[in-house]
Amino acid sequence: MTGLRSHSFTVAKTARFFTLGPPIGEAKGVMVALHGYGQLPEFFLRKFTAIAEAGWAVIAPEGMHRFYLEGAHGRVGASWMTKEARESDIEDYVTYLDQLMTELKLLDIRPVLLGFSQGVATASRWAALGQTSFSRLILWAGVFPPDYPWETGWSRLNGLPIDIALGTEDPFFGSELMSDTATILHGKSIDYRTHSFEGGHAIEPHLLFQLLETSRP
Repeated sequence: MTGLRSHSFTVAKTARFFTLGPPIGEAKGVMVALHGYGQLPEFFLRKFTAIAEAGWAVIAPEGMHRFYLEGAHGRVGASWMTKEARESDIEDYVTYLDQLMTELKLLDIRPVLLGFSQGVATASRWAALGQTSFSRLILWAGVFPPDYPWETGWSRLNGLPIDIALGTEDPFFGSELMSDTATILHGKSIDYRTHSFEGGHAIEPHLLFQLLETSRP
């Protein structure tokens, strides 16, 4: 189409986040949990009740792309990005998540970072490209992005305890997710541990509790 060009500019946007557990200043630990495709944090956080009751503060930011899950009405979900204008969306959500950490005064606390499903790629990129440092990275039932920016991300992941978790009955990912992700990290000499549980595409609260209550070197 003659004369058609794409343009972009930056605007302010209101973002939501939800919390569960004690106030951050009174918590035994802090976790930032990134939801999967089509989820909302207020429902996603139900799987984190056990760790909240154990004294963890859990922060669940919401992806900035809300949409109707079925047609043009009814239940709403959120997404972190699509393939459209993906570079801008990645830059935007990294900026947004860093700003949230500044708002909550978490930049120096080094929280645990968990990504679930689509949130795995989001968490991985944030760990590589953002200004926030983490004490641990948990990749749960999701794909480590094949275009991960290793030029900046290797040093951010090297020495960071990484856990990979996947259900034995996950309808979206088979055991190759474990092996493929392990191959990538092993090839980069990055330490990781894998964990499987009986279940599908979901957070398994008992395993999550075990991971957080078990210290990693």
